[in-house]
Amino acid sequence: MLAIGLMSGTSLDGVDASLVEIINDGKKTKYLEKYFIFVPYQEKVKKEILEVSNLTTSNVQKICSLNFELGYIYKDVVEKLLKASNTKIDDIAFIAMHGQTIWHNPDQRDGYFSSTLQIGEPSILAYAFNKLVISNFRTMDIAAGGSGAPLVPFVNYILNKSSEQNIALQNIGGIGNVTYIKKNANIDDVIAFDTGPGNMLIDQAMRKLYHKEYDEDGIVALSGKINEEVLSYLMQDEYIERPLPKSTGREKYNDKFLQTIFDKMKCSSSEDIITTITAYTADTIAYAYHKFCPNVDKIILSGGGARNKYIIKRLKEQLNVEIEVSEKSDSYEAFCFALLGYYTYMHKPSNMKCVTGSKENVILGNFTYPPREEI
Repeated sequence: MLAIGLMSGTSLDGVDASLVEIINDGKKTKYLEKYFIFVPYQEKVKKEILEVSNLTTSNVQKICSLNFELGYIYKDVVEKLLKASNTKIDDIAFIAMHGQTIWHNPDQRDGYFSSTLQIGEPSILAYAFNKLVISNFRTMDIAAGGSGAPLVPFVNYILNKSSEQNIALQNIGGIGNVTYIKKNANIDDVIAFDTGPGNMLIDQAMRKLYHKEYDEDGIVALSGKINEEVLSYLMQDEYIERPLPKSTGREKYNDKFLQTIFDKMKCSSSEDIITTITAYTADTIAYAYHKFCPNVDKIILSGGGARNKYIIKRLKEQLNVEIEVSEKSDSYEAFCFALLGYYTYMHKPSNMKCVTGSKENVILGNFTYPPREEI
């Protein structure tokens, strides 16, 4: 069976697409990534996503339009993946898409219902390819009393459980999230949560200060110095101390949060600002391990932040542990959503109540069926 996983995260860099072969011999299921592409968002689209993710600039018309626009963008990405991999759409069983998160409130913040919203209309894909599309993975977990995130830990456990090591799988995308799997752990022993900001604040600061999308390889961060007073202030943020389960996103680590840092560092160099913000990302990860994930033997990094040499350097200083960069560093989340789609396709639960705080493990995702009968 072949499936496609699509992921567009809080970093807003673009869309990841993974072509995955799923082999089930009746005893064991294997998941093989056959091909991967990344398609960057145009600046116009990034601007639109930021606008609808901000309470002061969003409106229902913008959200409604962007929901369909992203559907067409995902369609184009699938077409590019099929062409690049020389794969026929008839050979694809389903497309699993995460969608673009524009708001995530799992904690009844400000008196509103716990909720989450990922946009990118699945009907566009279903109609274009006449294929089953599985989407909207987070909402059922919230309906079951959970936080709707993180969901990747389920796949992390399936692929990485060990009888020899305590393993932490750390993704550093827009937001940082960790899955901690103790040796010989069963599925209810897994600890997973969002550690705090990943690349989100760094990327926002790089755009404002350097007119660049990100700090390539962490070179700017490596050239500056930490403002220890500001870093100490940032480490007092309430999210870091918040008990589990927990998840976060752009609704917290946004331009307003970044402006607070800029105000406190208005006499600092641009390099020192980037270094301090990058140290903050690394230190929130290290602190989370000390508080929630003791005795880590190995960290496996994925996401764009896995290429940031300053983050890796800082983590080694703070944790003194083996750090390995995943061979699927860029494609991992898209790959994971293809696997989550498979569990939905097979009518099997794929959330983890021990991680999200849901009342029970439930089947995730919505089906958008092919609109035309196959002849």
